[in-house]
Amino acid sequence: MKTQKYRSVDCRPGLDRRDFVRSAAGACAAGSLVLGVPLFGQGKEPPPEPETNIADFLKVPKTKHSLPGPFAGKVVEIKNPACLVGDKFDQTVVTKMVENGITSLTGADLKQSFGMLFDKNDVVGLKVNPVGPPLINTRPEVVEAVIRWLVDNGIPTKNIVIWDRFDYMLKDAGYTAERFPGVQIEGLQTMDESENGTKWQDASGKHVSTDNFDQSVYYFAKG
Repeated sequence: MKTQKYRSVDCRPGLDRRDFVRSAAGACAAGSLVLGVPLFGQGKEPPPEPETNIADFLKVPKTKHSLPGPFAGKVVEIKNPACLVGDKFDQTVVTKMVENGITSLTGADLKQSFGMLFDKNDVVGLKVNPVGPPLINTRPEVVEAVIRWLVDNGIPTKNIVIWDRFDYMLKDAGYTAERFPGVQIEGLQTMDESENGTKWQDASGKHVSTDNFDQSVYYFAKG
């Protein structure tokens, strides 16, 4: 007597992809019903929502300049090989590239573009990446071009802040008071480079960077 092997999926010649998926899904469903196992995790209670204070954030009124801004998701790429001469950047070319990027993003001229994004009494933070200079960090030439545009449209240098997490990285990447006179340069934390690992603490054991943070403003999630 010839025995026939059990097949859960129809393997006849000419079986197309749609029929295959339908047959396989049916076999999975049948197996789950026979074994009494909920299909794809059905029947399990969802985990409880974590406790947060995000509602406090949502109460803050939004303005025309609030994130995500008027050009959410739009990216502009500007290329010009002339910006690099040998291993030196040409500030004039870089500035023109930044200006082209701004106007390409907004579809307006530089002055009109400023009004779409800023007010003259704003404090503007420029978040840079100082890691890996001189190859992969945010180039100071780019930041200088942005600052020039902001200042030309009425924002004083004292209202411009270049910032990142670690102060020494900013200095290593060229973000110094000499390079950017009048502009605030802020590292939120000081790295511990001492032999005994205490440089980040003051005499009382308090973190030396504590005063750089507003400890009354924070968000949490418990769960």
